[in-house]
Amino acid sequence: MKSWLTVVAVALVASLVCAPVASAQTKWVRGTVVSVTGDTFVVKAAGSQTTFKVDKATQLVARGAGKAQRQAEAAGAAGVKFADFVKPGVGVEVHYRDEGGVLVATDVHSGLPPTEGAMSGESAGGSARGAISAIGGSSVSVKAADKDWTFTVDSKTLVVGEDLGTITRRFKEQGKAPTVADLVGVNDQVIVYFKDAGGSKRASEIRVLTKAAK
Repeated sequence: MKSWLTVVAVALVASLVCAPVASAQTKWVRGTVVSVTGDTFVVKAAGSQTTFKVDKATQLVARGAGKAQRQAEAAGAAGVKFADFVKPGVGVEVHYRDEGGVLVATDVHSGLPPTEGAMSGESAGGSARGAISAIGGSSVSVKAADKDWTFTVDSKTLVVGEDLGTITRRFKEQGKAPTVADLVGVNDQVIVYFKDAGGSKRASEIRVLTKAAK
């Protein structure tokens, strides 16, 4: 009987438990899924294929994964089926660690546009999971593990989340571009991916998981 790997999932509509910032070297790759078999999957990026291993600690971010996770927990299961959300032909971004030559995925963001001309590499940075505590003209603060972390934001900071595309289109119809403050708010639950640059932490992507209740 084929066994399906289950993973802990957070999604664009899921609640989130705060976790501390990871500031160590972060390796990542963005590309298109080629195949998924058991506890491994293959991603094609920049003309080459890379195999990643997933385990129960792998965090999956995908639309609908939060609902599936809650249903799995209600049924007494450990988590969602990884293969239900990471399928051949789907675009993904994979953050991973190298364990003696085995590339173990720590975070998998599925549902991105497929691409083969993907970026890949290693950068000094990490990610923060928590609630937004403050928003400035060029910065966002996130409270994680009882500590506030401040990230610089600019026009290149990517903000993604449910219904944010609709907001962005409304601004474009008016000939404007939304700022980070137009897309996120205080107490929103987010994941911030950042890079260390010149003594500051620059947010490269803010992924909104749950909007704060109004």
